[in-house]
Amino acid sequence: MSTFRLADVPMAKDRTEGFRYVSAAGEVVRSVDDGSWFLTSEEAVRFAQRHPEIFASHGATSGGGTIPIPLVPVGTDRPAHTKYRKILDPMFSPRVINAMEDDLRGQIRDLIAAFADKGECDVVADVARLFPAQVFLTFFGLPLADRDQLIDWVETILDNSIGVGTAEGKPPVAVATRELLTYITSYIEKKRQEPSDDVLGRILALQGDDAWTTEELLGFVFVFTVAGLDTVAAAIGFTMRHLATHPELRRQVIADPALIGPVVEEMLRLEPPAPGVTRITTQDVEVCGVRIPKGESVVLYMGTANRDPGRYTDPDTFDLAHSELGHMTFGGGIHRCLGSHLARRELRLVVEEFHKQIPEYEIAPGFEPEVKWPSGTIRLASLPLKFPTTAEKR
Repeated sequence: MSTFRLADVPMAKDRTEGFRYVSAAGEVVRSVDDGSWFLTSEEAVRFAQRHPEIFASHGATSGGGTIPIPLVPVGTDRPAHTKYRKILDPMFSPRVINAMEDDLRGQIRDLIAAFADKGECDVVADVARLFPAQVFLTFFGLPLADRDQLIDWVETILDNSIGVGTAEGKPPVAVATRELLTYITSYIEKKRQEPSDDVLGRILALQGDDAWTTEELLGFVFVFTVAGLDTVAAAIGFTMRHLATHPELRRQVIADPALIGPVVEEMLRLEPPAPGVTRITTQDVEVCGVRIPKGESVVLYMGTANRDPGRYTDPDTFDLAHSELGHMTFGGGIHRCLGSHLARRELRLVVEEFHKQIPEYEIAPGFEPEVKWPSGTIRLASLPLKFPTTAEKR
């Protein structure tokens, strides 16, 4: 059995190099940081996804004791998980998202228009941080005016994240978590008094055996806030960086918007914002010839499984043909990402609307994009772009 140290993984500048480093250690390897087991191959990850009764979610992500509520539905197992997904899946269906598209498209169009004539922007600060937060607020029927405060809470929590899917119990995290939960609670109570046709309102309207407790609803909104904002923001940054450095691909996308979907899928495969999810073994189990004892923390590492040479030809290379083979970035099995349809729609809208207003751009000269590492999620800290102003185009 091989081991590795997260801090030694060369991930900051090049995820290809980083994921190769982890994969080279083997299909089942152990982190010396906290003893977690990492499943790195497609075979190993799919085995765990097919056996949620062995690789349990409950208790796998505790947040270092800073999250005093059930993490719905990601931190639950059957039969509770089945109950939650039966209720939630229809609320996040393409049909529901289609009805919101015009509103969301208008929001991203306005965000881009705010800097379109300035000749420069930071995609992370001006788009990726802002748009997912606005989508969340819209989806849950909360005021857009709360955007910046919401982002501040989420970033405080995530910036103190270590490893994969964990958070240290540092005072700033505890404070941000408490304030975010207080904020969510206030709107839950408000919507109890004033019913609304949004996700919060629909869950509050459930009756009988389907009804949720306040703690369940708090846990669900908390998970969706922290996971949804950061991962989509990261995917926006990685996608725009790739298009900025590949002008021919960018022009193809502008000429044929049908290519946006495959571009997004290939970027999600190569640059997964949350490359691993944590589980707890409920019994001794053998994976790819390695025995893992009961009660161990196991990370399903989709970042490396997405580059398995047994599935993809030249797996580290961006190739639109790979998009037809799928990827594991949204997980698999019963825990497949609830918000995957919404995330894909956000990414498509950003790419479409950005290029309508700013078709030509490049990364600011001398800037080299990097990610924070080690970290539970992977995202660019900044992505400054330069582009012609309206006057220069004339």
